[in-house]
Amino acid sequence: MQKRYVGLGLMVLLAGCGKPDMGNFKPGVADACRAMPAFISKTGMGAQVAIDTQQQGYMGLRLLQPQSGKSWQHPSWDDAGHVGAFARDRDGNIYVAPTPDVSLAENPPALQNRIYRIDAQTGEMALWLELPAVAPPSPSNPFGTMGLFYDCDTNSLYASSLAGSEPKQANGRIYRVDVATQKVMSQLENTDAIGVGVFNGVEHKRLYFGSARSSDVYSVALDAAGDFTADARHEFALATLPDGNTTSARKFSFKQERDGQYVMQVKEVEFGFRLLAENNPHRRMYRFAYQPGQGDWQFSGAFPEVGE
Repeated sequence: MQKRYVGLGLMVLLAGCGKPDMGNFKPGVADACRAMPAFISKTGMGAQVAIDTQQQGYMGLRLLQPQSGKSWQHPSWDDAGHVGAFARDRDGNIYVAPTPDVSLAENPPALQNRIYRIDAQTGEMALWLELPAVAPPSPSNPFGTMGLFYDCDTNSLYASSLAGSEPKQANGRIYRVDVATQKVMSQLENTDAIGVGVFNGVEHKRLYFGSARSSDVYSVALDAAGDFTADARHEFALATLPDGNTTSARKFSFKQERDGQYVMQVKEVEFGFRLLAENNPHRRMYRFAYQPGQGDWQFSGAFPEVGE
């Protein structure tokens, strides 16, 4: 049965409605099982390649050798128009979000609340899922799917969407999609978010997300199945950090350092429900260190963003 929770304020009020099974996940990075696609070995690009979505001189996504500048693109990889977020699963399949850039000509609003998948074996990209929305994207708000993140423990793909939101009304959603069945199993209502990311804390699994309307970052606890619970909280705001910006968090990534310390990196974007031609060439990446004793993150610095 699909689970729904509405808005951060109401989620706090629901906190007393029985404690869900939160599972017993090993603390640490939740997407460490991600594999590189098998088809890369057939492209002649070698093993050291990056998935590039900068779209400078091309559309869609491509493989890139950072050292040589050599690139490769499957003929189907521009079928979704301009793209934004992507995520890989344990089998090497790549999930891609269409994202309008400077024009709606290649990204019609009606086709933006989707997720495409690049098959790990063939490299072919095809429509994977049409996300259910309060209302479809429109010329006044052409944005649909914005953030993607894969969770290894529950074989879930989390997707944020702004479809149907209005200037004064947040109608967006965050979805948990069961990858095996391609079904939406849980969704967070009335939540306009861009980037999403999952980390296994010392107590339980949490999904972090960046507001599309401010520089605030929130999190919500996930249960044993990976579904959303009523435990939501405000984590921090980029604008209040030293030298912070009034930007939105567009991407979350997690890694473990050699000394065992877990680190969260947050990439920013200037966003105002307008086409992304307003790209900030001086975007930064904010770095945080996990504090196991408190179960939260401590800011450790901001740096120029390098690559995707």
